[in-house]
Amino acid sequence: MTLEYVDVETAKAAKGTRLVVNALVPSPWSEAMKGLFVLAKLPALVVRRSMDATAVDAWTGVDNVPAVLHYREPIRTNWAAIVALVDRLAPGRLLPTDIAARAAVMGTLDLIAGEGGIGWNARLAMIDAGLAGTGAGFPPPIAKFLGRRYGYSPEAIAEARPRIEAQFAFLANRLTGDYFGGSEPNALDVYCATFLTPVAAPLTEAECPGILPPLRQAFASAHAAFGGLISPALIAHRERMFGAHLARPIVL
Repeated sequence: MTLEYVDVETAKAAKGTRLVVNALVPSPWSEAMKGLFVLAKLPALVVRRSMDATAVDAWTGVDNVPAVLHYREPIRTNWAAIVALVDRLAPGRLLPTDIAARAAVMGTLDLIAGEGGIGWNARLAMIDAGLAGTGAGFPPPIAKFLGRRYGYSPEAIAEARPRIEAQFAFLANRLTGDYFGGSEPNALDVYCATFLTPVAAPLTEAECPGILPPLRQAFASAHAAFGGLISPALIAHRERMFGAHLARPIVL
């Protein structure tokens, strides 16, 4: 395993690559970042950002995850910048070297991890369920906080279902073999597998131990909203990735 979990003081004193990840839920943005480093076999120290994030946020200067600190370079918090860094550190392992193929992968990644992408739409479903007052979704205080970050509105959630349905269909059509990357997985395989986690199936204790029940319940609401839209081929692809390339159970 190339990832070593440490406390914030250890990470601050280190000079190499340090990752900050969500310690409360398997946020797909955090899990995808970890998956990139695992697949590329790159070493990194990992700091968990939990409920009391004062020390972590004071160190990084941001109040969100994931984040990558690589030596003295500026902190990276955006999925595209993180993918580009890993590609620079491990050339050819996670992105195609052909410029057109690389552009196609990055564009497809945006449909998964970008604003309005699969992860974004799943998050809107969790927020919507929490604000409905039925006991599902994120607890209302968290739902209200995240709703401001994700532009939640009745209109936004109405648009989310047809958009995520089209995104799942696009991915299913693009998957023509075992992996998007051909004979071996690439960044797109990592992001597809990890971003399906909130929606593919109820998140069991065996799949991801230690989540607080209200947050496990939030992930269940994303599955209830959109799980039926995922093709069997994408479900099988996710199982293939977690069976051979990504950590299972998911470690927060």
